Amino acid sequence: MRTTHGLAGALAAAALGFATQAAQAALICAGCEYGEAGTFLGAYNPHDFDFGTFQHTDVGQEAGPGSDFEDYWVFDLNPGGSGSMSADFTMLTGISGFTGELYMDGGSTCAGNACSSVVLGALVDSDASLNSERRWEIIALSLPAGRYIIRVTGTANANLTSAYTGQLAFIAEPGTLALFGLGVLGIGLVRRYQV
Repeated sequence: MRTTHGLAGALAAAALGFATQAAQAALICAGCEYGEAGTFLGAYNPHDFDFGTFQHTDVGQEAGPGSDFEDYWVFDLNPGGSGSMSADFTMLTGISGFTGELYMDGGSTCAGNACSSVVLGALVDSDASLNSERRWEIIALSLPAGRYIIRVTGTANANLTSAYTGQLAFIAEPGTLALFGLGVLGIGLVRRYQV
């Protein structure tokens, strides 16, 4: 009984120690505003649960009333992992046909937080929230390390008030999450045998 208790405790400590090191979430880009050709949102490490936020507050003024627009948000992912990307707008800053797509990068040029050119590669995934007109979301599983582009499109409203905000977040591959789960299971075993 004591051997099982000690083994479960050691296993729990090791697994949770590893998971705790990986669980230091970092805000990479806070409210990054859209630039002329595209905006670089930074480099994200899924093992650190990195996340960021972005916004385009003057879509209507830049595109013109009732005009179509196309925004590019570029980010690096290293190592690979899974992620969620989404964006929405309030009713007063409406955008019709509001959609999002995730592409591999085809050779974009970015420096600092600005991109002077954006080149779309292969389409990875597109909006998974077709039941909502004010929000889109992409859940991308098992992305390899590399550079990616979020392409946001739509039509600005006639009042020049169109704007949206978005977010992206990443987690490690299921192997790391399984290790975390193993640690939680080990703690459960320790508590059970202590009673």
